[in-house]
Amino acid sequence: MAKLLVHTATVTLSLPFDIDADAEVAALRGAGIPVDALGNAESGYLFVRLANNRSDNIFRWFPNKKFSKP
Repeated sequence: MAKLLVHTATVTLSLPFDIDADAEVAALRGAGIPVDALGNAESGYLFVRLANNRSDNIFRWFPNKKFSKP
């Protein structure tokens, strides 16, 4: 039987919906998410969704590497 692969977000960050683009990039980089000047992930996968409060964005970054569940 194959091992179950678990791929959890390495970084989860909540930022205000109306944040300035430069401040957003700075916050993402400060949290350890590798992004370019436009805020696109340079590696891995960056998932963005609107928070339940409708005033924040939730950023979840997944690295390229998958981890095996023990």
